Amino acid sequence: MNLKIKHKLFFTLLLTSVVVSAGMFLFMQWSFDRGFLNYVNSQEMRALDQLSERLVAGYARQGNWGFIERNPFLWEQLLRAAEKEIEQPEPRAEQRGKQPAGPPPKRGPRAALYDADKQSIFGPPADEHHLQLQPLRYQESIIGYLALVPLRELADAGDLLFVEQQTESFALVALGMAGLSLLLSFPLTIHLLRPIKELASGTRKLIAGHFNARIPITTKDELGQLSGDFNMLAMTLEKNEQARRQWVADISHELRTPLAVLRGDIEALQDGIRQPGSQTFEALHSEVMHLGRLVNDLYELSMSDIGALNYKKVTVDPIGILRGTLEAFENRFAEKNLRLGSKLPIDFTVSMLADPDRLQQLFTNLLENSLRYTDAPGQLKVRMVTEKGGLFVFFEDSPPGVSAEQRAMLFDRLYRVETSRNRTNGGAGLGLAICRNIVEAHQGDINVDESELGGLKITIRFPLPA
Repeated sequence: MNLKIKHKLFFTLLLTSVVVSAGMFLFMQWSFDRGFLNYVNSQEMRALDQLSERLVAGYARQGNWGFIERNPFLWEQLLRAAEKEIEQPEPRAEQRGKQPAGPPPKRGPRAALYDADKQSIFGPPADEHHLQLQPLRYQESIIGYLALVPLRELADAGDLLFVEQQTESFALVALGMAGLSLLLSFPLTIHLLRPIKELASGTRKLIAGHFNARIPITTKDELGQLSGDFNMLAMTLEKNEQARRQWVADISHELRTPLAVLRGDIEALQDGIRQPGSQTFEALHSEVMHLGRLVNDLYELSMSDIGALNYKKVTVDPIGILRGTLEAFENRFAEKNLRLGSKLPIDFTVSMLADPDRLQQLFTNLLENSLRYTDAPGQLKVRMVTEKGGLFVFFEDSPPGVSAEQRAMLFDRLYRVETSRNRTNGGAGLGLAICRNIVEAHQGDINVDESELGGLKITIRFPLPA
């Protein structure tokens, strides 16, 4: 039989309460029986004081125990007189009718008398039952001993009735606690399982693709923390889904433009509107190359996202890689009327574990980005320094700048500052996203800020071995 968790929790709480109530009943019953028996014994021991006085008085008159050894009836009278001194717990008025008719049965003569040599006059031998002997003194001498045989069980009707009454009270208390547990277990179970039901319902919504699902946080315990984690997971999935949709839309837009240009040029050639020639083929080749770069960038970005981009890390000199990359761009910057300045360490070398091809791709993408978007005449300053156990590379260019809101999104894939998304400057907005993945693959970090030259300042930090 498959039980739901609410049934399991309900029966667990109920069983625990019943076991605790039963255990409490048994313990209280045992404790009361033991305590009440000790109480009766102690009361009877105190009643022996008067019997001791009468025995000593009789011994003083006779000078020996002969007065009682030859008179068992006198011993019985003394015992009955002592029994009247015992304080009995009186039953309540409504319980007196339960007492048996006739005189209550006697407990019996449990007192024992011994002479000075501990020889029994009345009662069992002195060494039996491990009796506690109470000495009887006369004129500073021990003349005998008096003992009370301990009571092992109750026999008096009043005592038994009182014990029965207490047992019934204990049983009623235990049953009341068990019933109260039964009444409290069900609503308590519902209260405890409410967050779990909310979590189960929210999980089913996530499975169905409703990533906007949220559940209320009603407690501050572990279930409340789990509910908060669930809401955080749902929010992350919702953002990822929105990013995925935006990613697909952006890719479609980026691919649609070169394909539309290619289609228009080819259809113009087919209709005879345009004639085949070097200029036409150069335009077609340019669009194909642009489409190829876009596809290649998308592939590299996807490989980097899943960790499958091939990195062959060896000990390299990043200063030399950056210097070589800058030299390759000098002519292109000069053609666009942009001044390319650099300040690299020349009096020492730096070694780090990295992929030289990926580092060159990183520096190339950053130089391409400045070359593409910096207004002419303008400039780009590149610096590399080592401090605090890290290698820092700075790229600072001149206007145009970017607002703080836009700077926060520059490393997002397919993001470009120009809202028209025209292709005058080229690029698909993937270069900086690839740069971030390359830097993070080398355990570094990259961020962008406002440059003192009026454009952007990109800072890269690579950790260096100690």
